[in-house]
Amino acid sequence: MKRLLILISVAILQWVALPAEAQAVYKIILDQPITPVTQEYVVKSINRANAGGAALILLQIDTPGGFVNSVEAIQRAILESKAPVAAYVAPVNARAASGGALVALACDVIAMAPGTAIGAAHPVSAMPFVPMPTAPEQPAQPGNEAPKQGQKQQGENVMIEKILNDLSAHARSLAERRGRNAEVYENMLRQSVSLSEKEALDQHVIELVANKESDVLDYVRSHQIKRFDGTLQTVALSASPEVIQINPTLLQKFLFGLANPNFTLVLLLLGIAGLYVEFKAPGLIFPGIIGGICILLFALSTQMLPINMVGLLLIFLGVAFLILELKVVSYGMLGIGGVISLLIGSLLLYRNSPIPELKVSLVFVVPVVLAFAAILIFLVTLAVRAFRNPVMTGDNLVVGKPGTVSQPIGPESKGKVFVAGEYWDAVSESPHGEGERIVVTAVKGMVLEVKSAPDGGNPCSS
Repeated sequence: MKRLLILISVAILQWVALPAEAQAVYKIILDQPITPVTQEYVVKSINRANAGGAALILLQIDTPGGFVNSVEAIQRAILESKAPVAAYVAPVNARAASGGALVALACDVIAMAPGTAIGAAHPVSAMPFVPMPTAPEQPAQPGNEAPKQGQKQQGENVMIEKILNDLSAHARSLAERRGRNAEVYENMLRQSVSLSEKEALDQHVIELVANKESDVLDYVRSHQIKRFDGTLQTVALSASPEVIQINPTLLQKFLFGLANPNFTLVLLLLGIAGLYVEFKAPGLIFPGIIGGICILLFALSTQMLPINMVGLLLIFLGVAFLILELKVVSYGMLGIGGVISLLIGSLLLYRNSPIPELKVSLVFVVPVVLAFAAILIFLVTLAVRAFRNPVMTGDNLVVGKPGTVSQPIGPESKGKVFVAGEYWDAVSESPHGEGERIVVTAVKGMVLEVKSAPDGGNPCSS
């Protein structure tokens, strides 16, 4: 009997504990451009939520989109999630644009806050050309034939068409499995269609318009969720479920900064300036350390942002022009060319980025480049002046300097003199008493040869 009571108690405790665990809602905020860093954060967060026994994963979206490969990795994690994933485009003025729309499409439920938008999912990849929808071929008219563009242009058009067809088929498949309007999602890809929350609801692109987060939870609580494999799932949520927000780690936040093209451009310019100072003045150490760290961090950012090599070479060329400006008589032409090269190179550096948010802003580039050019010219000027100054070391440092006798000096006895802030051993052909003023005539090893000062070697009054 006692054993039976124990078993019943354990069963009751397990029955009570299960709903509490099942009612946990894990929240992930996708508010960055979709890069490999964003991919890592979202995918690991989904895995963590599943490992924690989440009843629902709430993915709040406000992103301009990003790289196709990263979008597909996030989609895969959502589709393979044990817990249902609800996308919520929020807050007000948020958008699920480009790749963000495709991430939302993969979710089990899509909700949008008032004043938000979804769509404009036309694909752009980190390629040397921008995929654009190809217009239907027009029959050639006599006397109005299109100029031949060669096999390369034809090959690019074929690749563009393949990308669009592949993503369109993928979007149609997801939309049909989710019971959403597949035609509209295809138009988002091919024609960059974008919809407000009301238009999206009317055209069966989303499931609901939610004024607040609790409205999404109410919908999930009162509706069966159709999973990607076709099964229906009821999500057991209490009236006030625990919402656990998963934030990026410190490392991921740092990497988000490295995925900012404006920040990485500053790192590149600082790295160049630091290394230049160290090469021109070896031994300062600090500029070399800072320059090396900045260059390495810039190199790390190239794993997250597509670098255009022409832009990078133009930046190096601009730096070379600015350095040569002070060493070659060009009447300012090299300096002007250097600034122009830096400006163009900075604008081209991230031209292959898939969205404007991952490109360098002109408003940011102009003051940064001008400031860098001014600093570099200042540093080069200092280096040139130092190079042209006569060397003042060894004997030249004290010869001709005046001093004062601190210990008497005789023709055959060595004494002490105070010269240039230091005490030296000294000899002289004539005697000098303590306090007399002298002038250094020569240096032999560590001993100075001195003579009376022009005033006759009178003792100092002080």
